[in-house]
Amino acid sequence: MTHVEKGTTTLYYAPRTRSFTALWLLEELGIDYTLESFDLNTGRHKKPDFIQMNPMGKVPVVVDKGVVVSELGAIAIYMSDLYPDAKLSPAFDHADRATFLRWCFFSSAIMEPALGEKAFKWDVPARSVAWGSFDQMLETLEGGLADGPWLLGESFSAADILVGAGARFGQMFGMIQSEAVDEYIKRLTQRPACERAAAIELREGKRFPLPAQS
Repeated sequence: MTHVEKGTTTLYYAPRTRSFTALWLLEELGIDYTLESFDLNTGRHKKPDFIQMNPMGKVPVVVDKGVVVSELGAIAIYMSDLYPDAKLSPAFDHADRATFLRWCFFSSAIMEPALGEKAFKWDVPARSVAWGSFDQMLETLEGGLADGPWLLGESFSAADILVGAGARFGQMFGMIQSEAVDEYIKRLTQRPACERAAAIELREGKRFPLPAQS
């Protein structure tokens, strides 16, 4: 396992993966961090030391002050609360806290499987699965943006990073076609931190290009 000095933050990251979301989060937080970037084709994420940090063998993983955090929702909530100066999460006693948490979990519990349903053409009964259906997910997201510009109204938060990254993915692959969501993604991608993360993603993608198709 890479040695992490107390007081530092390290992001274990691979380009073209969900770890872009954690990269964007750290840029929004405005903290110093070390980027441990690698090519998934090397199997680095399946090595014993990595599995010790995340038994799922998935990126991203964040280590902050010696504490290991995996799963995007947990990373977003933990890091946003740990660095309150960035104002990416409402305080525990704030009226928006419950809504913030709801959207953070919406991104992985509802949005991601709904996108999987759309992409892989799963035929599942909406009443039997937690995410309901793709159409229900999209309708709920559009409703959440009605009072925008952000999910918490005027306050940008880590929930927007999580949900926005998922929406951006769905848009890129033609799964999400919605004027309201398109405008939301446009606002998100114009944020300086998102632009910086996109530039790093591009740089790292060039370091680790996809294998040529035979």
